Amino acid sequence: MFCNTGLASEISKYQMAGAKLNISILDIMTVDQVAENLINTDRRDENYINVRYFPDTIKYPNLEFNEYYVTVNTSNEMFPIVAMTAIEWFKTDFEACKKKQNMYASKFEKIFGIKKEIHPIQDFSDVYGPGSRWRPIIFEHPNYDVIKSDTASILCYHYGNSTENDLYGSDNLKINILSREYADLITVKN
Repeated sequence: MFCNTGLASEISKYQMAGAKLNISILDIMTVDQVAENLINTDRRDENYINVRYFPDTIKYPNLEFNEYYVTVNTSNEMFPIVAMTAIEWFKTDFEACKKKQNMYASKFEKIFGIKKEIHPIQDFSDVYGPGSRWRPIIFEHPNYDVIKSDTASILCYHYGNSTENDLYGSDNLKINILSREYADLITVKN
């Protein structure tokens, strides 16, 4: 399914239930569907919109995730997809989330031909309440800034142990496939 045509191509070829980087959103959704499922405009650049994507369950009967999203560049008349996100919910089971994260990381390492970079679990209690933490696994070529290769991440989130926290019970696994253009826009610069 994937042929080795160079460093930047394997992530770009990855498909999530019909969605793929650099294809037009109009290849997978109608204009009306885009309008009905528009979530927001990216706060960093109004040319990018975020849309909830509902894959055709007849065409894709074995969907692995609970939710799918795409980000589209509206400044390009083709309306290309520049990011795809898939989310699986785990209630309050961070260990199950990490187990699934490791499974996808091993799978993607083979598909993308890129060694995974597992980051340590990071605390974000200051943002999401006591006990909140997350763990990122990133797939990025070491020289991505030179060859402008796309990137992917598998993130596992735990939103603390307090039922008073609005996000309590919302642990999730999030897979992101990002074009280099969009990854550069959303990356926090130190």
